[in-house]
Amino acid sequence: MEMSILKTIGFDLGIPLSYRFLRRFAKCARSSMETLTLARYILETSLHDADFIEKRDSEVASAALLLAFRMKKAGEWDKTLEHYSGYTDKELAPTVLQLNALISSPPDERLMTVRNKYSHPVFNEVAKIAPLDVLTEL
Repeated sequence: MEMSILKTIGFDLGIPLSYRFLRRFAKCARSSMETLTLARYILETSLHDADFIEKRDSEVASAALLLAFRMKKAGEWDKTLEHYSGYTDKELAPTVLQLNALISSPPDERLMTVRNKYSHPVFNEVAKIAPLDVLTEL
């Protein structure tokens, strides 16, 4: 049975990556390209931090998009996103805080590639957008 299924799909098994989740959720939210780019920056920055290894890719992608919404003041985590992601904004809050702390900290000089990449005009200079002030904005 399994072999026939694999043959039917042409042995094309994709791995559910955080970037794919992010693209799907951003499409569901009809978010702007700048908001998606900011979420991609946040997501790529998290790849350098071992604290995110044990988290589900869908959770990190959802939290990155939610943080981007809040930083840009450009969207809400609504019922549609809850449905497609499986997470509420309250469930994502700890990961959002962790991501915000990550992008708020001074960058490691050896890991500047992602920040430099997203500071370029081609990427809307989203790395220059200020993180949230956790005392007033979260």
